Amino acid sequence: MTQEMIIEKVKAFPPLDDTVNKVMAVCNDVESSIADLAKVVKSDPMTTTNILKAANSPLYGFSREIKSIEQAVSIFGMETVKGFAFSSFLQKKPDLDLSPYGIDGKDFASISEQQNAFVAKWYKGKRAKLDVLILPSFLMEIGKIVLASLVIEHGKREEYRALMEQVKTLEEMQKLEKKVFGITNEEVTAILLNNWNFDPMMSDAIKHLNNPAEAPEEVREYAQVLQVVKSVITTQPMDLDTNLPKAMDLVDQYGLDKARFEEVVREQFQLESV
Repeated sequence: MTQEMIIEKVKAFPPLDDTVNKVMAVCNDVESSIADLAKVVKSDPMTTTNILKAANSPLYGFSREIKSIEQAVSIFGMETVKGFAFSSFLQKKPDLDLSPYGIDGKDFASISEQQNAFVAKWYKGKRAKLDVLILPSFLMEIGKIVLASLVIEHGKREEYRALMEQVKTLEEMQKLEKKVFGITNEEVTAILLNNWNFDPMMSDAIKHLNNPAEAPEEVREYAQVLQVVKSVITTQPMDLDTNLPKAMDLVDQYGLDKARFEEVVREQFQLESV
C-alpha cells in the first residue's frame, strides 16, 4: 500500500453531512446563540442521542441529570458539540468498518468520548486552550477509518488485526502503521482535517502528536497534550501499568499540569492512587 493510494482514499472520503455543516456554520457565526445550536442538534436524532447519553454518563462527571438538549449544549459548549456532530457523522457511514483494529463504530465513538472527556477535565478552566484541543481530542483517530478500509480492500483484515493485537504501546502502534502504510494514523487524520478546512493549529497538533518537539512552537503544547492522552486511551487496549508511568514521564518532561493530570487519571480510571 502506497501513500498515493492513501491520498486517493482521503479524497474519496464522503463530504460532511448536513448536520455537521449546520453545526459548524452556527458555531462560526458570532451572532449565533446556544439556542440556535440546540435547534440544529435536535434536527439530528443520532447527534441528540449521543450528546444526551454522554451528558448523563459518569464519564463527564456532571453533577445533575441533564434532561434537555438545550441543557446539554449549554454545559458542553460549542466546541464539544462540534465533536459530537462529527462523531455521529462518522457513525452514520454505511461502510464504516474498523475490524482490522479490533473495534466497531460504537467502540470508536466511546474511545473518542473518553479521549475528549479526559482533555476537557484536564484543561478545565483554560478556555482558550480547550477551544483548540476539544475537536482534535475527538477526531485524532479518524485516519484509522481510511487505513482500515485499505487493509480490507487488500484482503489483509485478519493479518493486520493479528499484528494490532500485539501492540502494547503508542510507539509500537506508530511503528506498525509506518511499516505497513508508510504513514501514521495521525498524518492521515491531519490530511482529512485539512481537506475539511479545519483550523491549521488543530490539524498540526494531531500531525505532530508522535513528535511534539518538531511541532511549531504555537502548536507544541497541544501536540504534547494529545500525545499524553493517547498514551493511555486509544483504539488498542493499553496496559495501564505499562503506559501510565510513560505518560507521567511525558507530563513531567513537557511541564504540563501534573497534579490535575493525576486527579483526572484517578477519576477516569477509578484508581485510588497514581
